[in-house]
Amino acid sequence: MATEKIKILPMEGCSLIRFGASENDVINVIGEPDERENIDDEDYNSEIWYYDEKGVTLFLDEMEDDGLLVSGIELENDNFELEGVSLIGKTIDEIKALADKLKYGEADVEKEEWGEFRLSYEDKLLDFYFDESKKLISVSLGME
Repeated sequence: MATEKIKILPMEGCSLIRFGASENDVINVIGEPDERENIDDEDYNSEIWYYDEKGVTLFLDEMEDDGLLVSGIELENDNFELEGVSLIGKTIDEIKALADKLKYGEADVEKEEWGEFRLSYEDKLLDFYFDESKKLISVSLGME
């Protein structure tokens, strides 16, 4: 039986989990993470939840009286799509063409200091990361 693709929903999250989901919501839908990393700061409390086998990383930020809520999602597997198009392994030009078709606006491309290339669509809070051969390896989704 084929696993259903995770659909990227810019500005909303993904079909697996939406931005604003609580810790309990996440655990009920995905289960306990393989690892939790706590980021303590004077001004805020955040956690990063790693689901290694699923290739999913969730970023949870403390939101006033609501506790920790999902504020970012990173997908690093071959099981996600955007508007019905599977993305892993696509080139920068292929992702740009899809984003143009979807009217995502201005793109910014930058080489990260660790060697990956990042293609960003600020209007959609989407970052696409590519390896040295410029093939897509992950997507990062953010919320406003």
